[in-house]
Amino acid sequence: MKKVRIIQLFMAGLVFLAGPVFSQTYIAGHLVAKEQILRNIPESIINKARTELIVAYQHTSHGTHVSRGVAGLQDYKSGDEVLFGVSGSPDAAKLEFRDFALEDYAPPGVDAADLSREETAFIQTTRNYLDAPENATVNVVMWSHCNISDHDIAGNYLPGMDSLIAEYGAGGSMIGTGAGQREIPVTFIFMTGHANKNDNTGALNAKEQAATIIAHCETNQQFCLDYYSIDTHTMDDTYYEDTGDNGDSDTYGGNFYIDWQDSHTLGEDWFENKRGPGLDVVYGEHNTQHITANRKAYAMWFILARIAGWDSGTSSVRSPEVYNDLLIYPNPGSGIFFIENQQDDFEIIHVIDALGREIQNISPGDQSSRISIDLTGFPVGIYSVRVTDKEKKIHQSKLIVTQ
Repeated sequence: MKKVRIIQLFMAGLVFLAGPVFSQTYIAGHLVAKEQILRNIPESIINKARTELIVAYQHTSHGTHVSRGVAGLQDYKSGDEVLFGVSGSPDAAKLEFRDFALEDYAPPGVDAADLSREETAFIQTTRNYLDAPENATVNVVMWSHCNISDHDIAGNYLPGMDSLIAEYGAGGSMIGTGAGQREIPVTFIFMTGHANKNDNTGALNAKEQAATIIAHCETNQQFCLDYYSIDTHTMDDTYYEDTGDNGDSDTYGGNFYIDWQDSHTLGEDWFENKRGPGLDVVYGEHNTQHITANRKAYAMWFILARIAGWDSGTSSVRSPEVYNDLLIYPNPGSGIFFIENQQDDFEIIHVIDALGREIQNISPGDQSSRISIDLTGFPVGIYSVRVTDKEKKIHQSKLIVTQ
């Protein structure tokens, strides 16, 4: 009944999920891939996304970060089994998430397992899939890259996605009631590629490819799940350019996602990913921790909420502006540090250790323009200082404790 009802609504013009969504947030990267962002999305929007969207997703190993995260999220906390319920087959109460959905619709002899095998294979494969009667109700399509480096993103991926949008998106040439057309338009989700340890920079590598895709999506108001951003940023938004696809960074000095997972609580701060709905616990492929796939599941639901009509740009959960402008001295230092608060507008100060644990929480009070932080007795190392001001902007810096 769920799918029939959706078709009726589309035909009546009452629901048009693939229409333009005017807001500032089209890119789901590290700033929105957080549980606190997800929990602040209105429940009515999550319900709408879960019951009205049907997702077709095609990928190989790295793409499991999304699918296994989505499968595990529903078993995270009380109520999540309903709110984020997911199924691989039609279920009126759950998100229908068709995993590995499109590969079998590839033309004979064509490898369409992901975006990286044969770079243009996804175009005709997607057409074949969407033209098939059994897929008439699918209204979201996403393809994943494998290794994005050295591929012709500007010449193949972006024009191919644009062609599909022109054909099957809202108002597309293949949308209608005529012969050979489908009635339900489709929203296409773009994706950046995963990070490669010590090999992200330079021409046609992951960082440049991600920038190309994001610029295209922002210009054309298209949604993008930003793998590269999530792979290379810690939970406190610190960027490590040498990071691989598992949170491993020589500059950081280890694996920041393993450290965060180990210092936080299962079932309260993070969840176990699953091979599929109701299946065994498993990491995303190429991962040795659950956080990467957790975050990509949060990013996926953020996009689904946006497709369902949520305007993140006017919501209280908009990602805060972040500035790397704190003046801390002496830095490095061995005990007492001072932060300049020249505008007298700091509300709260958080000091975070290298494992992501908050070790101090300071309200400036009467300290006014110069605020002291006492780290006497704390271990030598690098700490993060994050300040929220009265306009909810974030100011951050590193602080180095020496002997």
